[in-house]
Amino acid sequence: MSGLSAFLTDAIAYLAPLSAVAMGGLATEYVGSLNIALEGLIVVGAFSYAVFGLLLDPVAAYVAALAVPAAVAYASDLFSRKTRADSFVVGLGVNMLAPAAASIVSQAVFGTKGVAVVPGLQAARSFGGLAALPLAGPLFGQRWTDYLAVAAAALVALALARTPFGTRARAAGMNADSLAMAGLDAGRVRGAAYAVSGLACGAAGAALAASVGAWVPSMSAGRGWIALVAVYLGGKRLGGTFAACALFALLLSLANGAQAVSSAPAELLMSAPYFLTAAVVIAGSARSRRRR
Repeated sequence: MSGLSAFLTDAIAYLAPLSAVAMGGLATEYVGSLNIALEGLIVVGAFSYAVFGLLLDPVAAYVAALAVPAAVAYASDLFSRKTRADSFVVGLGVNMLAPAAASIVSQAVFGTKGVAVVPGLQAARSFGGLAALPLAGPLFGQRWTDYLAVAAAALVALALARTPFGTRARAAGMNADSLAMAGLDAGRVRGAAYAVSGLACGAAGAALAASVGAWVPSMSAGRGWIALVAVYLGGKRLGGTFAACALFALLLSLANGAQAVSSAPAELLMSAPYFLTAAVVIAGSARSRRRR
């Protein structure tokens, strides 16, 4: 595999889970309450995939990876609405609770709080024989869980753009009273958006766990926060958000490849995309202030 093909293959592997998480975040942004718990929900999805992969099989593991974070996201939003708690604070709580809970359960299930390898859990590269094709090769060199993550992102985008759910979500974000006038419950629409967000994060978590065939603590590696930035960098629009995800995926792939050709510390190279993320946020904020 040439250097360019390897670079693009890695970039697509980064893009698959990142785009799913960002679309999930955009779903809650549509209802006027951006889900800050994306990072924690990725952890929940990855851990669920590993646990159920050990207890059952990869198919059941994938279903659990989608269902458990969807349930957690829905429950967190329901808690916020029923108790009138700040959704931002509740989301931060999920981000802190998810790794802690995973550590406790990991000790009970795997016998360790560290890396837990699950035999047979690593997803195969479905079209590996086509990976050598020129130009199109990187598109076929991915694992089946990566393709499902991309499918999850596409389905969420389609639901937001072309279905009554997307219309109702936008209405809930702009004026919840308009839904009440139409005989609809704005709370249920918001809860559905949060469940969709959790499902998308679960698809991303499963893709990450399946790429190594193991549970690795903190394997989300900041992807939830990058996805949040992608939503804002993309102007809270579907196309813009996906383009921002593609940019960050290229940067992550570049940082990963630079480790093999540079004498700089690996930690410094891997942190480069996150520094750029912070710079983009600062520049965007400064630009908005100048416009005002």
